[in-house]
Amino acid sequence: MSPATRTPAPADERRVLASWDSNADAWADAVRGGSIATRRITDQAILDLVVQVPTGPILDAGCGEGWLSRRLAGQGLVVTGIDGSAALIARAQEEESDALFRTLTYHEAADSPRSLNGPYGTVIFNFSLLEEKITPILGAVSAVLFPYGRILIQTLHPTAMEGEYREGWRTESFPDLGFPRPIPYYFRTFSRWILELRRAGLILVETHEPLDPETGRPVSLILSATIPEKRKS
Repeated sequence: MSPATRTPAPADERRVLASWDSNADAWADAVRGGSIATRRITDQAILDLVVQVPTGPILDAGCGEGWLSRRLAGQGLVVTGIDGSAALIARAQEEESDALFRTLTYHEAADSPRSLNGPYGTVIFNFSLLEEKITPILGAVSAVLFPYGRILIQTLHPTAMEGEYREGWRTESFPDLGFPRPIPYYFRTFSRWILELRRAGLILVETHEPLDPETGRPVSLILSATIPEKRKS
């Protein structure tokens, strides 16, 4: 799609990206400094899943400051990290790595899946599906997935959320980490996640629930999805 015919980015995506541009430095410092305790569990969980089986090139969608891309590239894997926040991509590019980092919004990718420069054996969304409407980006990445590739989505575990168990917009402010601006995100129930995958023409093949060893409760939910057999032929 040519620039002249592209539709404008949704207001929700612009709002989410604006918050990440504002918080890029605080986020990068928090991740690199190990300031978020549960990430010790969730980071290892997603790494373990990615390397369980042989994979082709990897797309780290919503890569943030790039920690996951760097770790995977350091293991000899071919990794591309994309993020709609130019400030986060700038922080990712300042670290030495064999991973390729690009500024690309989900809206741009959905408008033109070729801009993702696939195909990929694994696509990862690690706490990075924050907007309400995610069918377009899920459809875009499935279009550049190898026939037997997989999409891994790690998100906050629905039962770990405070308040009513009902989907809707919420915010996270990380009050102890000095974030200058609250981060908006769209909370989904487990059944809503299943619906989103189905809407995008994907099938769920596995779920994982990394546990906090101290509390015995799940800290995240990881969904592993792939393309249905009828689309692989």
